[in-house]
Amino acid sequence: MPADNRQPDDIYQYVVQENVTEAIEAERRMMARALEETVISQLNLLLSQTNIYAQTMHSQEALTALSVLTALTKQTLQQARDLENTLHPTILDSLGLEPALEALANQETRAQGVRVVLALQRLPKRLPQQIELALFRFTQETLDRAIRQANAGTFTIRLEKDETELRFSVQDDGIPFTGETVTAFDKRLRASGWKLDVISDNRRGSTFQIIIPLKPSVRLTEREHDVLAHLTTGLTNKEIAQQLHVSPRTVKFHLDNIYSKLGVNTRTEAAIYALQHGWSLSE
Repeated sequence: MPADNRQPDDIYQYVVQENVTEAIEAERRMMARALEETVISQLNLLLSQTNIYAQTMHSQEALTALSVLTALTKQTLQQARDLENTLHPTILDSLGLEPALEALANQETRAQGVRVVLALQRLPKRLPQQIELALFRFTQETLDRAIRQANAGTFTIRLEKDETELRFSVQDDGIPFTGETVTAFDKRLRASGWKLDVISDNRRGSTFQIIIPLKPSVRLTEREHDVLAHLTTGLTNKEIAQQLHVSPRTVKFHLDNIYSKLGVNTRTEAAIYALQHGWSLSE
């Protein structure tokens, strides 16, 4: 079998990683719903009952004790809501990355007492959902690491975009990064064609930056879309030709055009590009 007709393992690794990510997000959403239906709802009920009891009490000592209980309940309720938002950031789904980061910054400031500065370039339209979710989860993990392990107290989150790339970074003033805690995240980013830079400075803490190369919009013909979609399933040129009722030579002709339009050189790169943009038979 010619080398060009082999489906590289990189594509399967990418698919597995994306499936795992989707499964984790689904589990987080389920946990958020369970938290809302159990803990948060019960805390709201407790608060409503304490308000009713307060209206019937005349003892100052009892009112004071009930006031303390109410304050503790409100604090616990806020922590439960913060956890719910961490598990399932609904603002990210409805409004996008920038409002979600603002809410996250406010949450961390309130809960941890840190200072978060947002320097986000205003984008003309929302980023793809996959990118928004990846950047938001990256921010959560980076803030948590810096607060818990690096004793950081001040952060700057930047988002910049030009014609060639998107740059997203989280900078902190904590203990300079020296560990391997981002290795797994780095592997997933690289599988998506992104790059993660970690910059440490003995005086200024660490900066974690994701660089996402931007490609111009691609226009494929309907037949080229069909060929590319079948390519993501691992079929050879001959097998794709059988599925589309054309000759293998025609498939190769379409693939050459696809490579040129996408700016890629291999089947792996073309298939991963297709999967990232939802151009697969399963979509």
